[in-house]
Amino acid sequence: MFTPKRIIILAGMAALLVCITPFVVKGVRTDVSSDFPVYNNHGLPDLTIDPKRFVSQMEIIDRLFDDASCEIVEGSIGGTGYRRLLRFDTVLINGGDGDLVVGSPTDSRNPYRKVFVFSPCHNHYHIEGFSNYQLLNLNRAVAAQGHKQAFCLEDLLKYTNDNKSSGYTCAFQGITTGWADWYFKQLSGQWIDITGVPEGDYIVHVQINAAGTFSEGANKYPNVIEATIHVPDPRNKVTIDNSPTATD
Repeated sequence: MFTPKRIIILAGMAALLVCITPFVVKGVRTDVSSDFPVYNNHGLPDLTIDPKRFVSQMEIIDRLFDDASCEIVEGSIGGTGYRRLLRFDTVLINGGDGDLVVGSPTDSRNPYRKVFVFSPCHNHYHIEGFSNYQLLNLNRAVAAQGHKQAFCLEDLLKYTNDNKSSGYTCAFQGITTGWADWYFKQLSGQWIDITGVPEGDYIVHVQINAAGTFSEGANKYPNVIEATIHVPDPRNKVTIDNSPTATD
């Protein structure tokens, strides 16, 4: 069974073969894979974020939401109407020599069962406390707080040449050693709502495995990534994107 996230990625890669859309160029791993080689982590995973994709896909858009939007229910936006969103890709690379095995969200025997929270609006499970998205002032005070929670951990991108996928999907979650999961910017909640944030220079701060739920052994690769961005005057126009959002 394919998840909406996987369907969109597969559709994009198919389109690449017939060269009908530029979006699919973003559907492959970046050349930073050599920066995060799999290392001896005593059979444990080590998660980190692809820095190149994080920076290259960052953008600010306006998007319209109404009272029925799941984003209102889940708290990923601060209100209805047009909201200004800072969105970006988050690609989770597993650079440890062991799989991240999360398992089934519905298995009562799963030791991680307690971190799964069912979302009736999106009709699937979220992993609580996995990520933290923030816009920081240069003095590191929080200017805006994101609320990305819909993490379905699965193998989507291969980052090494010698590891086969263990076949993780939303039904039985995980990330194979040397592989990565991909949260592209068009996914619901893959943003920080910056509506009303004054013009200025800021820091985009993203942390994964934020609650420390999953053991990462030596944790050689960073769980935090940051980039600077200039936020325009809220009165200035930016691109409007009201295309349908995907959910993961």
